[in-house]
Amino acid sequence: MPFKTAITRAARAMREDLRLHVVAISSLTVAFLCLAAAIFAVTNLSSVAESWARQGRMSVYLVEGASPEDVAQLRLLLDGLPEVREVEHVTSREARAELAREAGEAELGRLPADLFPASLEVTLAGGTSAARTAAIAERVRRVRAVEAVETYEAWFGRLEALVATGRVVALVLAGLVLLCVLFVVANTIRLAISGRRDEIEVLKLCGASNGFVRGPFIVEGAVQGILSSGIAVGLLLAAFLALRGDVDATIAALAGVRAAFIHPTIAVLLVVGGGLVGAAGSALSLRRYLGV
Repeated sequence: MPFKTAITRAARAMREDLRLHVVAISSLTVAFLCLAAAIFAVTNLSSVAESWARQGRMSVYLVEGASPEDVAQLRLLLDGLPEVREVEHVTSREARAELAREAGEAELGRLPADLFPASLEVTLAGGTSAARTAAIAERVRRVRAVEAVETYEAWFGRLEALVATGRVVALVLAGLVLLCVLFVVANTIRLAISGRRDEIEVLKLCGASNGFVRGPFIVEGAVQGILSSGIAVGLLLAAFLALRGDVDATIAALAGVRAAFIHPTIAVLLVVGGGLVGAAGSALSLRRYLGV
Protein backbone atom coordinates (compact mmCIF):
# COMPACT_ATOMS: atom_id res chain seq x y z
CA MET A 1 0.00 0.00 0.00
CA PRO A 2 1.46 3.39 -0.97
CA PHE A 3 2.56 5.38 2.06
CA LYS A 4 0.78 8.50 0.81
CA THR A 5 -2.49 6.61 0.59
CA ALA A 6 -2.07 5.30 4.13
CA ILE A 7 -1.47 8.84 5.42
CA THR A 8 -4.52 10.16 3.55
CA ARG A 9 -6.79 7.44 4.91
CA ALA A 10 -5.35 7.83 8.43
CA ALA A 11 -5.92 11.60 8.36
CA ARG A 12 -9.54 11.10 7.30
CA ALA A 13 -10.10 8.49 10.01
CA MET A 14 -8.54 10.68 12.69
CA ARG A 15 -10.77 13.59 11.71
CA GLU A 16 -13.83 11.36 12.01
CA ASP A 17 -12.72 10.03 15.45
CA LEU A 18 -11.19 13.31 16.57
CA ARG A 19 -12.37 13.16 20.18
CA LEU A 20 -11.03 9.64 20.65
CA HIS A 21 -7.58 10.58 19.36
CA VAL A 22 -7.45 13.87 21.32
CA VAL A 23 -8.11 11.97 24.56
CA ALA A 24 -5.41 9.43 23.72
CA ILE A 25 -2.85 12.08 22.78
CA SER A 26 -3.60 14.07 25.95
CA SER A 27 -3.04 11.01 28.13
CA LEU A 28 0.21 10.14 26.36
CA THR A 29 1.43 13.74 26.58
CA VAL A 30 1.28 13.58 30.38
CA ALA A 31 3.33 10.36 30.37
CA PHE A 32 5.96 11.76 27.99
CA LEU A 33 6.09 15.02 29.96
CA CYS A 34 6.99 13.10 33.13
CA LEU A 35 9.74 11.25 31.26
CA ALA A 36 11.10 14.43 29.67
CA ALA A 37 11.11 16.22 33.03
CA ALA A 38 13.07 13.34 34.59
CA ILE A 39 15.61 13.49 31.75
CA PHE A 40 15.88 17.27 32.24
CA ALA A 41 16.55 16.84 35.96
CA VAL A 42 19.18 14.15 35.39
CA THR A 43 20.84 16.30 32.70
CA ASN A 44 21.30 19.23 35.06
CA LEU A 45 22.28 17.12 38.06
CA SER A 46 24.93 15.45 35.89
CA SER A 47 26.14 18.89 34.80
CA VAL A 48 26.50 19.98 38.43
CA ALA A 49 28.33 16.76 39.35
CA GLU A 50 30.72 17.12 36.40
CA SER A 51 31.39 20.76 37.32
CA TRP A 52 32.31 19.81 40.87
CA ALA A 53 34.42 16.91 39.63
CA ARG A 54 36.38 19.23 37.32
CA GLN A 55 36.79 21.98 39.90
CA GLY A 56 37.30 20.95 43.51
CA ARG A 57 36.50 23.43 46.26
CA MET A 58 37.46 23.88 49.88
CA SER A 59 36.25 26.41 52.44
CA VAL A 60 38.69 27.28 55.22
CA TYR A 61 36.79 29.03 58.04
CA LEU A 62 38.88 31.39 60.15
CA VAL A 63 38.71 31.80 63.92
CA GLU A 64 37.04 34.96 65.17
CA GLY A 65 39.54 37.81 65.40
CA ALA A 66 42.23 36.10 63.30
CA SER A 67 45.07 38.57 62.77
CA PRO A 68 45.96 39.75 59.27
CA GLU A 69 49.43 38.24 59.73
CA ASP A 70 47.98 34.79 60.47
CA VAL A 71 45.66 35.04 57.48
CA ALA A 72 48.54 36.11 55.25
CA GLN A 73 50.65 33.15 56.41
CA LEU A 74 47.76 30.78 55.77
CA ARG A 75 47.30 32.18 52.27
CA LEU A 76 51.02 31.80 51.65
CA LEU A 77 50.78 28.15 52.72
CA LEU A 78 47.84 27.48 50.42
CA ASP A 79 49.35 29.35 47.46
CA GLY A 80 52.46 27.20 47.80
CA LEU A 81 50.56 23.96 47.26
CA PRO A 82 50.64 22.73 43.63
CA GLU A 83 47.00 21.57 43.82
CA VAL A 84 45.70 25.03 44.76
CA ARG A 85 44.66 27.14 41.80
CA GLU A 86 43.08 30.15 43.54
CA VAL A 87 42.51 31.47 47.06
CA GLU A 88 39.88 34.13 47.80
CA HIS A 89 39.50 35.83 51.18
CA VAL A 90 35.83 36.35 52.11
CA THR A 91 35.19 38.59 55.12
CA SER A 92 32.27 38.19 57.51
CA ARG A 93 30.49 41.15 55.95
CA GLU A 94 30.99 39.80 52.45
CA ALA A 95 29.75 36.35 53.48
CA ARG A 96 26.57 37.87 54.91
CA ALA A 97 25.97 39.96 51.78
CA GLU A 98 26.56 36.96 49.50
CA LEU A 99 24.11 34.76 51.40
CA ALA A 100 21.48 37.52 51.43
CA ARG A 101 21.92 38.01 47.66
CA GLU A 102 21.64 34.31 46.82
CA ALA A 103 18.72 33.66 49.17
CA GLY A 104 16.94 36.86 48.18
CA GLU A 105 16.06 37.63 51.79
CA ALA A 106 16.58 41.24 52.87
CA GLU A 107 16.35 40.16 56.54
CA LEU A 108 19.61 38.23 56.20
CA GLY A 109 21.43 41.41 55.28
CA ARG A 110 20.45 42.95 58.64
CA LEU A 111 21.91 40.13 60.75
CA PRO A 112 25.18 40.84 62.61
CA ALA A 113 28.27 40.12 60.56
CA ASP A 114 29.68 38.15 63.52
CA LEU A 115 27.24 35.34 62.72
CA PHE A 116 29.01 34.76 59.41
CA PRO A 117 32.60 33.53 59.83
CA ALA A 118 35.31 34.85 57.54
CA SER A 119 36.84 32.25 55.28
CA LEU A 120 39.32 31.48 52.56
CA GLU A 121 37.59 29.97 49.53
CA VAL A 122 40.07 27.63 47.88
CA THR A 123 39.75 26.41 44.28
CA LEU A 124 41.67 23.22 43.61
CA ALA A 125 43.12 22.13 40.30
CA GLY A 126 41.00 19.75 38.26
CA GLY A 127 41.65 16.09 38.89
CA THR A 128 42.75 16.52 42.51
CA SER A 129 41.96 13.22 44.21
CA ALA A 130 39.75 12.95 47.27
CA ALA A 131 42.67 11.53 49.27
CA ARG A 132 44.89 14.48 48.39
CA THR A 133 42.09 16.93 49.21
CA ALA A 134 41.66 15.29 52.61
CA ALA A 135 45.41 15.48 53.24
CA ILE A 136 45.46 19.21 52.40
CA ALA A 137 42.47 19.81 54.69
CA GLU A 138 44.16 17.97 57.56
CA ARG A 139 47.33 20.03 57.14
CA VAL A 140 45.36 23.30 57.04
CA ARG A 141 43.37 22.39 60.17
CA ARG A 142 46.58 22.48 62.21
CA VAL A 143 47.08 26.18 61.50
CA ARG A 144 46.04 28.25 64.54
CA ALA A 145 44.01 30.74 62.50
CA VAL A 146 41.73 27.96 61.19
CA GLU A 147 38.51 27.04 62.97
CA ALA A 148 37.18 24.45 60.49
CA VAL A 149 37.69 23.15 56.95
CA GLU A 150 34.89 22.04 54.64
CA THR A 151 35.88 19.90 51.64
CA TYR A 152 32.30 19.19 50.47
CA GLU A 153 33.19 15.54 49.90
CA ALA A 154 30.09 14.34 51.76
CA TRP A 155 27.87 16.71 49.76
CA PHE A 156 29.48 15.63 46.51
CA GLY A 157 28.97 11.97 47.42
CA ARG A 158 25.27 12.63 48.05
CA LEU A 159 25.06 14.47 44.73
CA GLU A 160 26.59 11.53 42.87
CA ALA A 161 24.16 9.18 44.59
CA LEU A 162 21.30 11.49 43.64
CA VAL A 163 22.42 11.49 39.99
CA ALA A 164 22.62 7.70 39.99
CA THR A 165 19.15 7.48 41.54
CA GLY A 166 17.83 9.95 38.98
CA ARG A 167 19.13 7.82 36.14
CA VAL A 168 17.44 4.75 37.58
CA VAL A 169 14.18 6.69 37.99
CA ALA A 170 14.44 7.91 34.38
CA LEU A 171 14.91 4.34 33.17
CA VAL A 172 11.94 3.14 35.22
CA LEU A 173 9.84 6.00 33.86
CA ALA A 174 10.92 5.13 30.34
CA GLY A 175 9.68 1.58 30.89
CA LEU A 176 6.39 2.80 32.35
CA VAL A 177 5.90 5.25 29.49
CA LEU A 178 6.58 2.45 27.01
CA LEU A 179 3.87 0.32 28.60
CA CYS A 180 1.54 3.31 28.80
CA VAL A 181 1.97 4.13 25.12
CA LEU A 182 1.45 0.52 24.08
CA PHE A 183 -1.68 0.25 26.24
CA VAL A 184 -3.25 3.57 25.25
CA VAL A 185 -2.50 3.25 21.53
CA ALA A 186 -3.65 -0.39 21.46
CA ASN A 187 -6.97 0.47 23.11
CA THR A 188 -7.45 3.54 20.92
CA ILE A 189 -6.87 1.49 17.78
CA ARG A 190 -9.15 -1.24 19.11
CA LEU A 191 -11.95 1.30 19.50
CA ALA A 192 -11.19 2.67 16.02
CA ILE A 193 -11.38 -0.87 14.61
CA SER A 194 -14.77 -1.37 16.26
CA GLY A 195 -16.07 1.82 14.68
CA ARG A 196 -14.76 0.89 11.22
CA ARG A 197 -15.45 -2.83 11.19
CA ASP A 198 -17.98 -2.55 8.36
CA GLU A 199 -15.51 -0.60 6.24
CA ILE A 200 -12.80 -3.17 6.93
CA GLU A 201 -15.08 -6.08 5.96
CA VAL A 202 -15.95 -4.37 2.71
CA LEU A 203 -12.28 -3.80 1.94
CA LYS A 204 -11.49 -7.46 2.63
CA LEU A 205 -14.38 -8.62 0.44
CA CYS A 206 -13.04 -6.42 -2.36
CA GLY A 207 -9.68 -8.19 -2.13
CA ALA A 208 -7.74 -5.61 -0.11
CA SER A 209 -4.47 -6.97 1.24
CA ASN A 210 -3.63 -7.07 4.93
CA GLY A 211 -1.11 -4.28 4.35
CA PHE A 212 -3.78 -2.08 2.78
CA VAL A 213 -6.06 -2.55 5.80
CA ARG A 214 -3.25 -2.29 8.34
CA GLY A 215 -1.47 0.79 6.94
CA PRO A 216 -3.76 3.60 8.16
CA PHE A 217 -3.96 2.16 11.69
CA ILE A 218 -0.16 1.95 11.93
CA VAL A 219 0.06 5.59 10.80
CA GLU A 220 -2.54 6.61 13.39
CA GLY A 221 -0.57 4.94 16.18
CA ALA A 222 2.68 6.57 15.02
CA VAL A 223 1.01 9.99 14.81
CA GLN A 224 -0.32 9.64 18.34
CA GLY A 225 3.15 8.83 19.64
CA ILE A 226 4.87 11.62 17.68
CA LEU A 227 2.33 14.29 18.59
CA SER A 228 2.19 13.40 22.29
CA SER A 229 5.98 13.24 22.70
CA GLY A 230 6.47 16.38 20.60
CA ILE A 231 3.89 18.32 22.63
CA ALA A 232 5.53 17.12 25.88
CA VAL A 233 8.97 18.32 24.75
CA GLY A 234 7.45 21.63 23.61
CA LEU A 235 5.67 22.19 26.94
CA LEU A 236 8.86 21.42 28.87
CA LEU A 237 10.84 23.81 26.65
CA ALA A 238 8.26 26.58 27.15
CA ALA A 239 8.37 26.08 30.94
CA PHE A 240 12.17 26.08 30.88
CA LEU A 241 12.35 29.32 28.91
CA ALA A 242 9.76 30.97 31.17
CA LEU A 243 11.52 29.92 34.39
CA ARG A 244 15.09 29.95 33.11
CA GLY A 245 16.16 32.95 35.22
CA ASP A 246 15.06 31.32 38.48
CA VAL A 247 16.47 27.93 37.49
CA ASP A 248 19.80 29.48 36.51
CA ALA A 249 20.01 31.37 39.81
CA THR A 250 19.34 28.19 41.81
CA ILE A 251 21.87 26.01 39.99
CA ALA A 252 24.45 28.80 39.83
CA ALA A 253 24.17 29.26 43.59
CA LEU A 254 24.84 25.55 44.08
CA ALA A 255 27.62 24.90 41.60
CA GLY A 256 28.26 27.92 39.41
CA VAL A 257 26.83 26.35 36.23
CA ARG A 258 23.95 27.41 34.03
CA ALA A 259 20.82 25.34 33.58
CA ALA A 260 20.64 23.40 30.33
CA PHE A 261 17.72 21.96 28.42
CA ILE A 262 17.84 18.32 27.37
CA HIS A 263 20.20 17.71 24.46
CA PRO A 264 18.55 18.17 21.02
CA THR A 265 19.54 14.62 20.07
CA ILE A 266 17.72 13.24 23.10
CA ALA A 267 14.67 15.38 22.31
CA VAL A 268 14.61 14.07 18.73
CA LEU A 269 15.06 10.48 19.94
CA LEU A 270 12.19 10.99 22.37
CA VAL A 271 9.88 12.13 19.58
CA VAL A 272 11.02 9.44 17.13
CA GLY A 273 10.81 6.81 19.85
CA GLY A 274 7.26 7.94 20.63
CA GLY A 275 6.31 7.42 17.00
CA LEU A 276 7.91 3.97 16.84
CA VAL A 277 6.30 2.81 20.09
CA GLY A 278 2.96 4.17 18.92
CA ALA A 279 3.26 2.24 15.67
CA ALA A 280 4.22 -0.89 17.61
CA GLY A 281 1.19 -0.53 19.88
CA SER A 282 -1.04 -0.20 16.86
CA ALA A 283 0.50 -3.27 15.24
CA LEU A 284 -0.05 -5.33 18.39
CA SER A 285 -3.66 -4.22 18.56
CA LEU A 286 -4.22 -5.10 14.91
CA ARG A 287 -2.76 -8.57 15.38
CA ARG A 288 -5.00 -9.24 18.36
CA TYR A 289 -8.30 -7.69 17.30
CA LEU A 290 -8.14 -7.71 13.52
CA GLY A 291 -6.04 -10.74 12.69
CA VAL A 292 -4.00 -8.95 10.00
